[in-house]
Amino acid sequence: MGLDPLSAIAPARVKVLIIPLGRVRQSRFSAFVARLQQEHVVRLGDVSPDGRPHRTMFSPLAFPTGSVLYDLSTSLPLSSHLALAPFELYREPLVVVAIADGADLAEGIDHKSAQIFRAVDREKSWDNLTRFFSQSLEKLQVDFPKALVHQIAMFDSDTPISGLPDGVYTVPSPQKSKTTTIKTLMCDLTSSLLAEMTTYAKSLQAMPTLESPKQLRGSVTLNGYAPNSTSSPPKESADGVHRMSIPAQRPSTANSRLGSSDGQETSTSSAFRKPPTTFDDITGAHVKSSSPQPSHPSNVPMRPESQDSMSMHGFGAGSIGERERNKGRGRVGVVIGSLYLLAGRWPDAVRELTESAIIARTNTDHLWHAKALDYIMVCLLMYAWANMDFRIPQILFPGVEKPGSNSRSSSHTQSNSVPDLKSPGPSSSPSRSVSLQSLIDLLPDLVNNILNLYARAWTFTEDKLPQLALSESTIRFTKLLALINLSGGVLDDDGLSKLVLNADGIRLENIPRRLTTFPTKAELTTTLFRAFPAPSTSSVVPIEDRTMILAAIASVLSELGYHRKKALVLKELLSALIPALVQARKEGAAEMGFHPAASLASLKATVESTNRPGADAGNEFESGLQSFLTLICHVYGVYPFPSISSDNESKFSNWAEYDMSEAIEARIVQQAALKFFGSRHLKLDVLRSCIDLCEALPDLGGVLRFSAEMLRTAGSGIAPGPASSGGSPSLPMEDQAHLAANISRTVNVARQVEKPNLEAEYWDEFLVRAIEHVRTEEAKAPVPHARADLEAVNVIDTNMKKNPFIYNPFMKSVSSNVPDALIVAQEDAVFRVTLQNLYDLDIEIERISLESRGLPFDSSLQRTLIGPYETRTVVIAGVPRMAGSLSITGCKVKVKGCRERSFPVFNEAWKPKAHIKISRAALGLSDVDKALPASNVSEPSRGKKLDMLGPSTFVLTMNVIEAQPNVVMKHISLPQSAIMLLEGETKMFSITLQNTTPVAADMLFLSFTDSTTPQLRPSSTEKEPSASESYELEYASLNKQSFRWRRSGVDENIRIEPNGERMLEIEALGKPGLSFGTIQVSYGHLGDVASKETTDQFYTRLLNISLAITVNASVELVRNDLTPFTSDFAWQNRKRRQSTPTKPESPSDSRRQSTIAANSKPSNRFQSLLARIGLNSQEESHCLLLLDLRNSWPSPLTISIEIRSLSGKSQSSAEPWERAYTVHEPIQPGHTSRILLLIPRIYIANSHATIPSLAPDAKKRQFILSTGPKPAPEAELATREAFHYREALLSHVRATWEEESTHRTGSTNLRALHLTTRMVSALRLDDLEIALSIHSSSSPSPSSPNIQQLSPSRYVIPTSEFLSLRTTLTNRSSDPIHPLLRLQPALKDQPHNIALDISKKFLWNGVLQQALPELAPGASRAVDMDFVVLCPGVFEIGAVAEEVQVLRRDVDAAGLGADPERRIWGLREPCVLVARDAEPGNVSNEVNSTS
Repeated sequence: MGLDPLSAIAPARVKVLIIPLGRVRQSRFSAFVARLQQEHVVRLGDVSPDGRPHRTMFSPLAFPTGSVLYDLSTSLPLSSHLALAPFELYREPLVVVAIADGADLAEGIDHKSAQIFRAVDREKSWDNLTRFFSQSLEKLQVDFPKALVHQIAMFDSDTPISGLPDGVYTVPSPQKSKTTTIKTLMCDLTSSLLAEMTTYAKSLQAMPTLESPKQLRGSVTLNGYAPNSTSSPPKESADGVHRMSIPAQRPSTANSRLGSSDGQETSTSSAFRKPPTTFDDITGAHVKSSSPQPSHPSNVPMRPESQDSMSMHGFGAGSIGERERNKGRGRVGVVIGSLYLLAGRWPDAVRELTESAIIARTNTDHLWHAKALDYIMVCLLMYAWANMDFRIPQILFPGVEKPGSNSRSSSHTQSNSVPDLKSPGPSSSPSRSVSLQSLIDLLPDLVNNILNLYARAWTFTEDKLPQLALSESTIRFTKLLALINLSGGVLDDDGLSKLVLNADGIRLENIPRRLTTFPTKAELTTTLFRAFPAPSTSSVVPIEDRTMILAAIASVLSELGYHRKKALVLKELLSALIPALVQARKEGAAEMGFHPAASLASLKATVESTNRPGADAGNEFESGLQSFLTLICHVYGVYPFPSISSDNESKFSNWAEYDMSEAIEARIVQQAALKFFGSRHLKLDVLRSCIDLCEALPDLGGVLRFSAEMLRTAGSGIAPGPASSGGSPSLPMEDQAHLAANISRTVNVARQVEKPNLEAEYWDEFLVRAIEHVRTEEAKAPVPHARADLEAVNVIDTNMKKNPFIYNPFMKSVSSNVPDALIVAQEDAVFRVTLQNLYDLDIEIERISLESRGLPFDSSLQRTLIGPYETRTVVIAGVPRMAGSLSITGCKVKVKGCRERSFPVFNEAWKPKAHIKISRAALGLSDVDKALPASNVSEPSRGKKLDMLGPSTFVLTMNVIEAQPNVVMKHISLPQSAIMLLEGETKMFSITLQNTTPVAADMLFLSFTDSTTPQLRPSSTEKEPSASESYELEYASLNKQSFRWRRSGVDENIRIEPNGERMLEIEALGKPGLSFGTIQVSYGHLGDVASKETTDQFYTRLLNISLAITVNASVELVRNDLTPFTSDFAWQNRKRRQSTPTKPESPSDSRRQSTIAANSKPSNRFQSLLARIGLNSQEESHCLLLLDLRNSWPSPLTISIEIRSLSGKSQSSAEPWERAYTVHEPIQPGHTSRILLLIPRIYIANSHATIPSLAPDAKKRQFILSTGPKPAPEAELATREAFHYREALLSHVRATWEEESTHRTGSTNLRALHLTTRMVSALRLDDLEIALSIHSSSSPSPSSPNIQQLSPSRYVIPTSEFLSLRTTLTNRSSDPIHPLLRLQPALKDQPHNIALDISKKFLWNGVLQQALPELAPGASRAVDMDFVVLCPGVFEIGAVAEEVQVLRRDVDAAGLGADPERRIWGLREPCVLVARDAEPGNVSNEVNSTS
């Protein structure tokens, strides 16, 4: 047990037959045998020799370093194997050991009375036990007469028993046993064996010759017995010798160890116990004449009568008679040498076999010559395994015709323990490694020589070796050479341990390989296929032997890595098994009295016999057969379903793990990879063979298993999409229907034989393709919200503008990206399940239900029928029993004839990518020859993942919530839910909501969508628009919302009572492009969520109220312009106020004056405007704004434009608009009116700042670059400056319109206003202001009597008088400025070359260009320069300030990466000097003329 029966050293093992004695349970029997197996190697030095002098032929003292190897077996070899003895003596059991269970022996001896151990007298009990063992020993000797040793071992016998007969041993339990207990038992057994071998060897030596084995034609055996055998298996005797379900049977006596070819039965006398002393005592089984033979000396061989009749041909050494006698002596020597080999006396074996080989070669006895060489090779291997030096006999070298001829290799010498056989070589013994390597180099030629001798014997002599022996010998040799090849051409200690002891854990791949390994794998394969039984030998080779030979060939091919060849051999094995099993089934049915076609009746009888108590052979056979067929399928790239037995729970207990989604995905990927491996036609053929084999047994589970696997293998293994037409199986429709009918029929038969759990596995994992929740009404679908969303409900200021870009959780649609669908507890939820059938047959679904986890869920059961290549939708309802999270993982489906199992949902199309080449290692096919666990036969390899992305399963997650209210719209104030507006017009309407449920709606929130929202929001998130365009889109979404909820006051507790009502007021705004709108009313029942300080979720339902809207055009801005405006009027008004003080006017007076000015005529209007300029200290200068407005409405509209002055207060305050100047202008239908407005000039500190964004994600979007060409820095700066000044201008101007006939009002959109660079220059105030003033040198006051100021930049001065020119620089910016001042006097209105020639007309004291100290932010600095005008005339003085050094803290505020440049500022108006001679009246006249 555990040893390779076809190992190269198999002839060195003594076969021991172990049988149960008494009532021994199988588990304990196996444990007892395992204890013996631990000591199956016995060293001769540990064996006590037999003390009898006539039994010392195989004494262990002669070679104490040798070892006896035992092959423990619990079954008797087949008769075809026993017929090869004594040619191959190792095949027959020489030792029979009966094992008894000491714990259960009383019940085993007499289970009715148990009289042995229950007797009152203890001594009588021991006598009964001794008598029982004596009878059992005699029974063993009668049942197994050819065995040399018969012993009984009683295990777990802790009580000492005295007086036991010889051959009976007691073995204590493992707890009470010593480490040497089993070893002592095996040594005693070996001692008895060696003693009995002496008797047997002497009987052989007394024989003249031995017949060669013959092929027994027609010897088809049944349970180890030939059909024509006169003997029968030993039956259960009345004395208590019981047999188990694997009895060790006795072979036919026709195949005697010493029998002749005529099949005469050998006598079963006591020849093995009493060695013959004369030829008369030898059985006459080998002599054709039955007459008594005369007595002869022991040293004279007895010749048969057939040889005596050939004496006419002569006598002497060269006669035929002498040749036959020598041949017989050589054959006997070969058997004696095999006995020495079995006894561990390897030197004696080599000597005896070498002499016999020489005799056989000399007499051309090829068959026995080859066998002698075989045994010598085994002896040398045993030498190598025992770490002993040895010498290779010269007879092993090929091409040596005579013993004394020269060898082609003179380096091979023998060990000192073996006598010299006339082989040349040095006298000194070589080392073991050199001898071993020499043997390895010799093995290929030696094996070839042996096989050639077998072939020569078959061709030229009548000694034809049976096919069984020839095939097994070839396989043994090939396995030896394969081991050397896989070990890299060497045979080290690990390899020898694997060869002799079948040791595990040897990693051959780590062994260093030689450059050339001889023989090659191809040569080994060629040699191996010489063992393949030809089809012509099917009549002479029993099916058992043929099966064993083919299986062994497949095993060697697997070790060599030729899996394709192995697959062909296994296919041939199936082809050989199926007809034999069918024939055996017919014969078995006939023996039971049934018609062969009545398989059900025979199957019932088989089931009844295998279901008897203690009968486990049926289950063992079923398990072994399933593993064997699985192994064959693995070779062809088919990994079938797990084994199916009558009790699925006991055969494959991990069905829950097998049906998990992860396991199913892994199987899909595995099967997809296998689609690209191997030929699909070959896979289908081997599956057909497996089905035929299971039907022939019959094995119902195997039929179901491989029928389902064939359908799965033929399938496409893909999940096609909705529009795909692929996925059809590669199996004809008739074959698919036949397999489906076969499954149905087999399931019906299993139920009739009381195996209701025997069902097939469904073959398509993609049965369930989709599961979706069916929403009956969208208005009742709940929407989840976080507790933070309640802040949107508790808004107090109803007029506050809410940012539309901030996430509004209540704007979410029910059908939008909601992660989990929501259902209500204790309410029916309907699901739609999509089923798929890609096969050309009907799939009947007996029942289908939903599978869930997380919450109790009651699913209804449905049944349906899926047609060929059809997709069927089934509606299944379910009720969740409580609130929480519910996950629908798939469906539990019971297909007719298949096991009810879980199917996950594969809602996406999936198809494996085609692989050009798939390696076996990637599929886990490199270890298919190893034993597979019965519970995991469908997995190709553990721990290996295929490099393929498998399909993903879909899990429908449902959130079960509590009851929710239901709100409907009862009334709306708009007729037919429609409204008409003008652009900028607002209108109010109301809606009435009603709660129809007993649950209060204590949360109410309104959201709005309209036709302009999709147009604005996608554009605001695109990359292409510029920053200014994005700002406009965001501004329109923020400040021009189409709908607003007008709440009457502070109402934090917004709720609709159960069965109550509530009215809401909505304001609508007319916008271009507004055609429809939707009011989304989100309501729900919060309960205690609002009061909790947790992050509990709450749920709402959504009521949509749709409105039809019509918006017509009103007043629109056509064009605009900005021009500079002189500051003289402002200077005169300030001068007039200073000269004539008045009381401050109130805001009401200012508003009244503004209104009067607006309603007056244009001339009076401008006089009023000019009269107000300069009165505000913050308005230094003004510019003129021109607006062209067009009336597109068919009725007159009055436009009102308000301009507010600069104020230090916040611009969001409403107070500055109370003092705003308003202009009213009526515009007729279709007309365009131009309106002139005086706008104060504006100063912006950082006009080049980045354009802001009104969206909350502006910081994220500022890094998004446009895909278009990047603008130049100068252009970007100009764009930003125009943007900021435009926004500042629009913050001071607003416009409204009114239709006086209907009193409809609205606002006019001025966002279309556009500013150019020229307009920005007119509106902008510079960072550095330069002002020039003239005063007398003697008096710093400008109000000198000789100097007259006509305007802010015009003076009348006298000539020939020293005056002072004061230049005032004011820094408006927030950064310091280091200026360089340049003054340029010139003649006014003269050419450039003449204007600058003033050296004789205008004199000054100082320099015109000078660098001034640093000017702090907001500071001013005055620079004086004295001058004198020498002659009358008109002069002008210009001033330019240039930045000497850039002192700005943020030099790259624009963020454009450009280097800052020095700035230059100049006077907007030069200072004009009118010089006159100092005559009386000149100055006054000049002043009057100027005025």
